[in-house]
Amino acid sequence: MTILRSQVFGRSLIGVYLTANNSYVLYPPTLIKPILKKFRNTFAEPFYPLTINNSDLLGIYSASNKYGIIVPHIIKDDELEELKDHLKEENNSPQICILKSIDNAFGNLILCNDKGAIISSFLKEYKKEIETTLNVETVIYEFANNYLPGSISLTNNNGCLVHPLSNDDEIEFITSILKVDEVDVSTVNRGVPYLGSGAIVNDKSGIFGVDCTGPELMRITSILQL
Repeated sequence: MTILRSQVFGRSLIGVYLTANNSYVLYPPTLIKPILKKFRNTFAEPFYPLTINNSDLLGIYSASNKYGIIVPHIIKDDELEELKDHLKEENNSPQICILKSIDNAFGNLILCNDKGAIISSFLKEYKKEIETTLNVETVIYEFANNYLPGSISLTNNNGCLVHPLSNDDEIEFITSILKVDEVDVSTVNRGVPYLGSGAIVNDKSGIFGVDCTGPELMRITSILQL
């Protein structure tokens, strides 16, 4: 198990620009080679370059687990073909779902692992499509007085960290849906409650923003069992 503190494009917003699961990592093709080399040495899974609508914001626009990936309808045809080519190399060929939702920051709107998914009420019309693609129980649920479950959380199949304003009842429900060992509150990058923006993780590895403090890193890696 390996963890790394780093930056992307001079910022600690690792989870804005990259996305990871237990099968692969997607990264912006403009990522400089020395950084990419460090990232590849952190994750054992293959790395695939991609843009979505010519944007590097892969962690904002997509949500995925080992079964499938959700991307917005603004993805261009050549980008979609590139994504299909990448996923052909994966075992069981993860499904690709293109949602035509106006609210398309799916990394912010969907919190998921390989066992469950929690989605924003903004995506209630697409619940069935999301559930079919990710192949897990999917519920509409908002917590910590926030409608962006993916933005205010960070999860793998072992544990989950959530916004500090999440209460005990919310934590208990999240634990039951994601079927993880433990859920607890935390921040990243010196007190930022938007955990999804500050890191990418899977069950074995994680890359965290360089501004992540020692106590934050200890708390997160302990809950996620990294």
